[in-house]
Amino acid sequence: MIIRSQYGLGLLGGLGLLVLFFFAASAVSAETVLEVVHKNTLWPDGKGILKITGEAIEFEAEDKEHSRRWVYRDIRFLDRVSPSEIILLTYGDVEWQLGRDKRYRFLITSGEFTEPEFTRISAKIGKPVANRTFDVPREPRYEVAVKHSHRFGGCEGRLLFTEDRIFYEAGNQRYSREWLVGRDVQSVWSADPYQFEMHVYEGGRRSFSKTQIFSFDLKQELDQGLYRQLKARLYNVGQSKAPPNATGQIH
Repeated sequence: MIIRSQYGLGLLGGLGLLVLFFFAASAVSAETVLEVVHKNTLWPDGKGILKITGEAIEFEAEDKEHSRRWVYRDIRFLDRVSPSEIILLTYGDVEWQLGRDKRYRFLITSGEFTEPEFTRISAKIGKPVANRTFDVPREPRYEVAVKHSHRFGGCEGRLLFTEDRIFYEAGNQRYSREWLVGRDVQSVWSADPYQFEMHVYEGGRRSFSKTQIFSFDLKQELDQGLYRQLKARLYNVGQSKAPPNATGQIH
């Protein structure tokens, strides 16, 4: 039996509203707290707490002088190296490095920076990001074995393409990446069927160098239908078509 008040709201209905209010309040006040080590290049490392809230990322250092708080608009770039390591690139200048953007690298010693948390924070930042730890898509639309050329040498792996993302799964996780096509990729280029180049917003530490080039040597011919589709999508040219090979494998 439902007991109704003079306002027409049943007892159970009132309890339901209270429960909803409780969970809404909890969501607003929710925060992730991680124990971290702030890695410094020239100075001793510093320990502290990294708090991730709905409004900002805060570093509460044991040495209070080194504590920092960044609202999301003040973060230029976020790099999820692994669930236990993240890098923040901010708009602050490093004067002795000719105005390079200030970089903060944190090693997480307690807790994890999870995939859902990364997705949530990426949306808050609203700018290109980097993710080096990801679940490889089980049924990509297309994949090809490649060699990624570095400044010196290279590494081998495979490129995988889904509807809206490109993944590079490398043998060395340091070089693995997940890119959202409409957010992280500036342009693509292919000089011949066995070469593929991507210009991505990798958060270069100089404001006058905002993209980085990922160059791949392909072990099989690039599907030209997929390539044209990517170009059309990036440059908003007409209606792109699905690549000829819909199974996601190169023959």
